[in-house]
Amino acid sequence: MLQAEPDLRPSLGVVKEAKRGHRVPQIILLEQGMPAGYAELRRVGRAIELATVVVDPAHRGKGLGHQLVHEGWARWRQDPVLHRAPLGGDVDLVAVSRGEDAQSLIRGPLISFTRDAAMVAALVGGGFTLMPRKRRPSRLWLFKSDMAALPLSIQFALGMDRMLRGLRILFTCPRRLSHHLRHARDYRLFVRIPETADSPPPRLHSRSERESGGVATDVMDQFDAVAFTMAEPPTDPKRISAWDEGE
Repeated sequence: MLQAEPDLRPSLGVVKEAKRGHRVPQIILLEQGMPAGYAELRRVGRAIELATVVVDPAHRGKGLGHQLVHEGWARWRQDPVLHRAPLGGDVDLVAVSRGEDAQSLIRGPLISFTRDAAMVAALVGGGFTLMPRKRRPSRLWLFKSDMAALPLSIQFALGMDRMLRGLRILFTCPRRLSHHLRHARDYRLFVRIPETADSPPPRLHSRSERESGGVATDVMDQFDAVAFTMAEPPTDPKRISAWDEGE
């Protein structure tokens, strides 16, 4: 998939990818023992970037993208190693695992860039906010930018990261670099700020085949989600009677 999808980073080869896996936090979803979804969490300054999100085409449409985003959020708010936080002292891992005082662990926002509609839906469903493009002082008000809303230290780290990645792609896969440059303005920034770390994403809807003689579980999950997030409207007995009579 890294070779086939131009929006993703180039593959380093099986051997180098295996060695890289020990240094980069990864999320791997398995279907019947085989990888079906993959994502990486990379430190960019004080921010954590959810990147290289990919789902096997044979397993798309099952909500795996939403699950990858959910797992990324869970790692971002609970994993001290991801934030290079001390494993002792002022970090209470028990409290963090219970969802208490997660903000004391988090050093920066969780961010993600995408131009894919399915990924946009997964990020929005995961509680991310699309950053509007505005003229900012860091851009001298010359052009609109969504990344300029981030702290200057994170902007600088992202700039360096993108420059190094561009140089690497230039010498390994120049055609992919032209693709990224051509679509540079299409990639949008989505952010979860530390203040929202304790706010769980909307409930994930598991997809399943329709069960014989009953209602599919994914439909029931959707009803549960609606009941949880929306107030029940007032009931009018006359309208119910009219609806039953076909009026």
